[in-house]
Amino acid sequence: MPVRATTAETRFERKSREGLRAMRIKLKAAMALVAGAALIAASPVLAQGQTKELSDKSVATLMEYAWLILPDQMRLPDRTIKVDKKNQKKETLVPVETARDVIKAGYVSAQAQLCDMMEAQTANYDALMRYERAKKKWTDQQLLYITTLHRMTIHMAAGKLRVVEKGKDDLLVVLEAIEASQSGCTDDKRKEITDRIVAYVKAAPVIEKAATPATPPAAPQPTPAAAKDAKK
Repeated sequence: MPVRATTAETRFERKSREGLRAMRIKLKAAMALVAGAALIAASPVLAQGQTKELSDKSVATLMEYAWLILPDQMRLPDRTIKVDKKNQKKETLVPVETARDVIKAGYVSAQAQLCDMMEAQTANYDALMRYERAKKKWTDQQLLYITTLHRMTIHMAAGKLRVVEKGKDDLLVVLEAIEASQSGCTDDKRKEITDRIVAYVKAAPVIEKAATPATPPAAPQPTPAAAKDAKK
């Protein structure tokens, strides 16, 4: 019996390590796919319509990482948004189709931030939130999740996202500070980013300004978060 128990434990540990490696591989694959998907999203129409190149599995992986760094609460001038992360995951996440659009917008925001185009990045984020708020179907918790997914995508695209193993089957997602780099930010690149964001902003619905979770320009050290089972 002790031999069987030891064997079973070894198998469990091996599966845990394999699961963590698989999550890392999925992250790398998702990063490449996000970049490719964003390249064809040169207009709001394409951004909304050309979605098959970023698979549901890749989107789900990024959604899981965003869930891990989602804060338990956010204070706004008129209210505090609280998230019950133990019991309300299903109610807080958004559909894959919505998450895919958020990830694409986040990639464009990352390109703007890396080229130190912070006003353009803010305009891109504000337009994204106008698109989502105009749907009038998201709760405060879901809007906060959308904000978090957008912010996480920025760090992922900038190469400033790390996934750390905290235990046999625990994951910690860490967002590191992003520094603007002039490398690769040619005039043509800046114009491409500007044109893409201008088109996206012009197509966004105009709605009354309301308090919404803001995207921090640089990521603070997130509250430690781990997933016992990242696939749940």
